[in-house]
Amino acid sequence: MRFLARALGLFLAAGTFVAVMVDGTRSIADNHILYLSIRGFWAWLNSASLARAQAWVEASLSALVLEHIAMPVLELPFACLTVVLAVLLLWLGRKPASRIGYVSHL
Repeated sequence: MRFLARALGLFLAAGTFVAVMVDGTRSIADNHILYLSIRGFWAWLNSASLARAQAWVEASLSALVLEHIAMPVLELPFACLTVVLAVLLLWLGRKPASRIGYVSHL
């Protein structure tokens, strides 16, 4: 499982690098900061599931939750999401610390 977590973490880290390079290239070409948002990526990937998720949040929780919590999170850069997931997976896939030098009984 550690190998799988590390492999997925490295894959997402590479995806983060690509996302940052694409956003940077678009920003340089357009002469102002542009980035792909999480919402934009989700809409590109599957817009029907995005609409269902927004309807579910609005129906089950509240329209205020959708407006003040979910939408600002969905407007974050996609690279932020991938870097957080990559760091989490790399952290989960790390090798356990060596027990040498620690007192194991007290």
